[in-house]
Amino acid sequence: MLSVRLATSCLRRGFTSRTAPATRQKWKPLNIVLGATGGLVLGAVGYDGAVNEFETVESANRFLRSLVIGVSISVDYAWSMWGLDEQDPNYEGIMSQTHQRAADRILNGCLANGGLYIKMGQGISSMNHIIPKEYISTLKKLQDKCLTRKPGEVRKLFEQDFGKPPEEVFETFDYVPIAAASLAQVFRGTTKEGQQVAIKVQYADLRKRFNADLRTIMFLQDLAAVMHKNYNFGWILRDLQGTLREELDFIHEGRNSERCAEDLRKHDSIYVPKVLWNYTNERVLTTEFIDGCKINDTEKLKQLNINVAKLDVALFRAFADQIFRTGFVHADPHPGNVFVRKDPSSGRAQLVLLDHGLYGNLTADIRLNLCRFWKAIVLKDYKEMAQFARALNVQDYRTFAEILLQRPLELKGSKLKTRLSDEDIKYMTRQAREHFDKVMQTLRSMPRNLIFVIRNLNMIRAIAREHGDPVDRPKVMARGALAALRNKSEGVGSFFFSIFRTINFEYQLWKSSFQFWIANSYLKLLIRLGRSPDTSHLLDVQLDV
Repeated sequence: MLSVRLATSCLRRGFTSRTAPATRQKWKPLNIVLGATGGLVLGAVGYDGAVNEFETVESANRFLRSLVIGVSISVDYAWSMWGLDEQDPNYEGIMSQTHQRAADRILNGCLANGGLYIKMGQGISSMNHIIPKEYISTLKKLQDKCLTRKPGEVRKLFEQDFGKPPEEVFETFDYVPIAAASLAQVFRGTTKEGQQVAIKVQYADLRKRFNADLRTIMFLQDLAAVMHKNYNFGWILRDLQGTLREELDFIHEGRNSERCAEDLRKHDSIYVPKVLWNYTNERVLTTEFIDGCKINDTEKLKQLNINVAKLDVALFRAFADQIFRTGFVHADPHPGNVFVRKDPSSGRAQLVLLDHGLYGNLTADIRLNLCRFWKAIVLKDYKEMAQFARALNVQDYRTFAEILLQRPLELKGSKLKTRLSDEDIKYMTRQAREHFDKVMQTLRSMPRNLIFVIRNLNMIRAIAREHGDPVDRPKVMARGALAALRNKSEGVGSFFFSIFRTINFEYQLWKSSFQFWIANSYLKLLIRLGRSPDTSHLLDVQLDV
């Protein structure tokens, strides 16, 4: 027994003495590599923290977070729709839950990432005519609920730009923000002269992260286009990234606001807050403080006894004037950027336009052809519609007209059925889906700055939808186009012909509005009587960018 133990002990010692060094030798290079790699990573992170305040690390986190969210949403939809048919009684419920999960993920991702991601989410929230209601109700929170920063960041920015903290620059400065937008926070304060002001302070890290975030978003757009054939909006960001960068300069925004005020000075119902240039630089914008409510705060508007129909007319007229006459178009009029107040001098309702960082510029020839095209739509002159669409580099004039009108160019057929069949609904759905490809082709062919016009039209359309659509938007816009043509002296032969053309124009406007009112009223009646599913949204053909 002892000999066995001794033999076993010797074997163990021998085995260990022969193999252990070999094992250590085998893994030693790998350990060195891992250790060196870890050291380099820690060193890089430390350098990033010391030089860039961890911006490179945070950029990677934002990229990975966005990628995970995008993939998880795609997988969730694929899993939910696996083997699911639209005729399934549980279809609506399952899809609603899937929409809500996706919207929640996007909301949380936008809030965590901030900056451009919030601006993208705000753009999605205005698409209340395209995407499911779960997205709208969830992402609307981005108009009010954005991530705020610590007071130390604001203080540091002021010390860098003004050489002293905000409480020394201003007589009073409240560090609690009254609003937090995609690019900045807004604070309330008082100048040394005693004027109440709104102080817009850019996020300190915004400029550092802008390029990386823009590249990430474009990459994710491209990835989404690969996974979802019809999703191909990445080209818009690539073409307009220069304009987006202009938003980072608050001096540029201040000048935009002054030009807007000058362009719309004849509109008593529009007001643009004055810029205080002594308290403004590239990262801080100070304007007079305006006390009002958001234009989509319908309860507050009722309390103020404000007529939303008149409000919408004023809004449409002002932006029609920008689109057709001045060519300097506010491209971000979401509800958070349009306030309503009572005019201190007259007591009448007044719209206050905020956030003038993003504008589109239309040249004189583009405006002229756009006016002529809109006039041809109203007069149903298809030959001229085709002519002026081609002048804008657009071949499919019908789709172009529907994008601008944000509804079908004309109603097909005059016979109204007493009941919409399942086949009718499927046909309408298929037509809307196929039309999407035509919309994308048209958008890519037209002058790029018209993208801002489409964005403007869709945002004010979303506002009007929340008001219950009390006003015929295309009619108001069409009158704006005709007024701009009169100002251009388009070459009308005689005074009497001008009067005749105006009368014909107004008649065609009334006729078109009446036709759509009849069609919508009829469809609503069918829905109320249970003789048709709710497909009234399919009458609208439009796109938000």
